[in-house]
Amino acid sequence: MKKAILITSIGAKIPLIKALRRAKDAFDSTFSIIGGDTNPDALGHEFVDSFWQMPRLEELRFETLLSYTKKHAIRAIIPTRDAELPFFAAHKKALKDEGINVFVADEDAVLFCYDKLRFYEQDKCTWAIPTTLDIQTLSAKSFIVKERFGAGAKSMACNVSKAEALAHAMKLQEPIFQPFIEGQEYSIDCYVDRFMACRGVVVRSRDLVVDGESQVTTIVHDEALAKRAAEFVTCHGIQGHSVLQVLKNEKGTFLIECNARFGGASTLSGYVGLKSFLWFLQEAEGEDFEVHISKKIIRQVRKNKEDSYFEC
Repeated sequence: MKKAILITSIGAKIPLIKALRRAKDAFDSTFSIIGGDTNPDALGHEFVDSFWQMPRLEELRFETLLSYTKKHAIRAIIPTRDAELPFFAAHKKALKDEGINVFVADEDAVLFCYDKLRFYEQDKCTWAIPTTLDIQTLSAKSFIVKERFGAGAKSMACNVSKAEALAHAMKLQEPIFQPFIEGQEYSIDCYVDRFMACRGVVVRSRDLVVDGESQVTTIVHDEALAKRAAEFVTCHGIQGHSVLQVLKNEKGTFLIECNARFGGASTLSGYVGLKSFLWFLQEAEGEDFEVHISKKIIRQVRKNKEDSYFEC
């Protein structure tokens, strides 16, 4: 039986699946790719070698996962959705003991990123954007309100008044409030190796964002911002691939959040040399890897789930 890599929550993540396929072909082309999702009609179904209709996260038991991985010779797992990261981080060591490597940071680092209030409380002395459960503690003209845990982009209210923020909060499970700050948004892709050294950082501007994902994103060579990001992910032990969301204006730089996974538009960073999937597979075998990140300024444009690249 062929060894396999499992990607969870594939949805319509076609560029991610293609990026992983390029990585596994460079590492070992005999590996197959299994796509997992709770939706049997997930678009990504057509782009993987085989498909697993997974149980819903709240129904997924470790024993079920382990049984499936053993039956299908899975040697690596790539979780792709924020809500499932705590589950896979909690079982990372047990899966490693069974010869299955999971592309996720350790549990404490994942929970630090997953909880936006904890994220601010632990990093408020540096550059994290003010975050609170009580909007009355913020002095701002307009606000952002989002879910405290996980990805909040789809349920977020942005640039709203205090009254509007409080009304929107009633629709959320555990709302948190932040001041709305205008400025240029950036995503910063980082890779931290198994020795907790940050081996690669790519900064990119978020030029056109739809449902929280960059449809147009451009490489930015900001050495100060890259250095700050590298220090942050190593300080907090965020191993593997992570994406920092940052806002800059004339008043300073503000860290919005950190997603401890491969991001929707992280494919641009992979295109210029941040080869996170390949490095993960190499590290899983105890191998070292070389880093060669291009100095070119490249723009990625995503249309109909396809990425195009243009040199600026």
